[in-house]
Amino acid sequence: MTLALPVAPRLRPLLLFAGLALAIVATEHAIATRAVFYQYPALPAAVVFDVLVVVPALFYWLVVRRYGLPLSTVGAAVGACLALAYWLLPASRQQPLRALAFLPALLEGAALLAAAARARRLWRAYRAARRHLSWGPSLGRALEQGLGLPGVFLVAETNMLRYAVLGWWAPVEARPAHAAFSGHRTSGFVALMATAGFLTLIETAAAHLAVGHWHPAAANWLTLASGYTLLLLVAHTHAVRLCPLLLGPRALVVRVGFAWEVAVPRGAVVATAIREAPAPAPDTLNAAKVLLASPNVLLTFAAPVVVAGPYGTRRTVRRLALYLDQPQALLGALAGGAGA
Repeated sequence: MTLALPVAPRLRPLLLFAGLALAIVATEHAIATRAVFYQYPALPAAVVFDVLVVVPALFYWLVVRRYGLPLSTVGAAVGACLALAYWLLPASRQQPLRALAFLPALLEGAALLAAAARARRLWRAYRAARRHLSWGPSLGRALEQGLGLPGVFLVAETNMLRYAVLGWWAPVEARPAHAAFSGHRTSGFVALMATAGFLTLIETAAAHLAVGHWHPAAANWLTLASGYTLLLLVAHTHAVRLCPLLLGPRALVVRVGFAWEVAVPRGAVVATAIREAPAPAPDTLNAAKVLLASPNVLLTFAAPVVVAGPYGTRRTVRRLALYLDQPQALLGALAGGAGA
């Protein structure tokens, strides 16, 4: 008789990625430690491709998309995979990795050229936004439209740094005419993020000492990537705390940190209480995933709406699942017509 351990559905993509990544690393390690590895010059390049391309691609497909994480976490994963590649390859077979040393300089040069080419466009978009819009999400959207993809990353990284650095003292982003509904107090979200940050600090210190014994440069890059991940965790925590759902006289503004945002007319949405996540569907978005909680409110829109996500992503949905600290208060406010 076999005893099957229950696995929460929301953990399955993470466990699948961990299993596949472990299998890839074990396979590459077995190949790199055999004598045949030194007889074929193409094998080191194949190992680098598997570790630096296949593993981050799996991380994006199974973890980032599934849990709605910021795209910048893929950069942190690539940094960790780079350190892993240095560990897997013998010193005499690290020529493919040495070729990557020119990649940061090339990327930096391309970014500077793109910024110089679009500087005038950026200034015009900024002046137009200052005349017609207030500083905030509207200005951010104007910069995204004026700059394209570089503007998307500029706004996303600026928001991340703003919440990470200034979020400790910033007030809750709410308006007097709107009722605010938080989603972080009763779920233990802050405690989970604090635990994740503490474990990241410990893991960063241990990894720096372990990797630094063989390759100090790789250890420094790994520490930098871990520091960015920690900064991202802090920003995400503050963004969730400072950006509650807002219900006004005419509109409902749904914000889940800086991950998802949508504004709909008040009369075009119906809210119902739920006990578990709705079945996955193309027109359904479970925004409670980024809170590491199960949703307790389901918003059904009269027509499909476009939900803005991180780094310029968009989702067209009819149903949006959320976690709120006081779901019944929102249901009562929508049903009773109380806007404030």
